[in-house]
Amino acid sequence: MRYSVKIIPLILLSYLLFLGACNKEKTTGVNYTIPPKGSLILDSQYTATGVATSFTKVMFIEDFSGISCHNCPSAASYISGLDTTNPGKIVDVVMYSGLDGSLTNPLTGSKSSYKTNDADYWRSLLGPTSLGNLPGVCLNRKLLNATDGIVMPLEDFKPVFPDQFSNDQNSPANISFVSKSYDAGTRSITSTIRVQYGSSVSDTDYFSVAIKENNIVDLQEVSGSGGLSTVDSHFVHNAVLRKYVYPEQGIKLPGAAAGKTFIVSFTTTIPSNWNPDNLMIVGILHKQNSATSNYYVSQVAQTKLK
Repeated sequence: MRYSVKIIPLILLSYLLFLGACNKEKTTGVNYTIPPKGSLILDSQYTATGVATSFTKVMFIEDFSGISCHNCPSAASYISGLDTTNPGKIVDVVMYSGLDGSLTNPLTGSKSSYKTNDADYWRSLLGPTSLGNLPGVCLNRKLLNATDGIVMPLEDFKPVFPDQFSNDQNSPANISFVSKSYDAGTRSITSTIRVQYGSSVSDTDYFSVAIKENNIVDLQEVSGSGGLSTVDSHFVHNAVLRKYVYPEQGIKLPGAAAGKTFIVSFTTTIPSNWNPDNLMIVGILHKQNSATSNYYVSQVAQTKLK
C-alpha cells in the first residue's frame, strides 16, 4: 500500500506535465497538425576583407493561395512565367493560411491540408485586413499599394512588378549555403548558411529559414468552362511552404557592416509525408520592425535539399 501511495503523485505529475506540453501546441480556429520545428542558431560572426560592396538582388515573391479557390492557380502560373523569364532572380513561396477561411480548406479526397501556423503568422503580419481575398501576392514584403497593403490582389501586383524588378537590383548582402545534409533514418535536415555584408544597413536585419516542397500532385479547384469551377485531380503544387524553422520571425544579425559575416545553422526533422527529394531550403534576409511596418526582404536564396 505504501508503494501505491508513492507512485500516484508521480503519475499525476507526469500527467500534468503532459497536459502542459500539449497546451503549448494548442491552436484556435484552425484544425491541422503543427509540424515539428528546429531552432535557428547564430553560430559565429566575424569581419572579412575584400568583400564586394553590393550583390545582385534576388526578388522574393510570397503567394497566399487556396485549394478551394479556382482563381488561385492563375497566380502560380504568372509567377512561374516570371521565374522562367528571369532565371535565378526570383524565389517564391506559396502559403495556405487558416485565416483565409474555407478557401484554404482541402477538398474532399485531398491527400492532406497544406495550412500552417507559419502561414498564419505572415498573413496576420503582412495583411491586408480584408483577409479571404485570394490569391494575395507580395513582393519583398514592401508596401507598393497603400490601398491594398503589403499583400495585393494579383491584378494589382502585375503592373508594379516590372518597375520594382528594374529598380531593386542590388542587395547589401549575399546568402550562401555552406553545407546541407539529410538523414533518412531520423528524417532530419541539417544546414549551415553564410550571410555576408558588402555594406552597412540601417535598422536591424533578421534572418529566417523556410522549407518548401515542389511537385506535390494533389487536388486543386480550377476555372472551368463557362465561368464555372472544376477540380483538377492531377494539379502540380510547387513552392508549397511546409514550415519556417523556429522562430518564424528569424534571428537578429546585429551590427551589419561591410565585411561582416554571420554563420547560421539549424537542424530540424520532417514528417513522413514530406518528400525530401522535392524539398528546398530558403534563406531570407529581412527587416522585422513592426513599429514602422518595415518587413522589407533585402536578399533571398534557395537550394535543393538533395
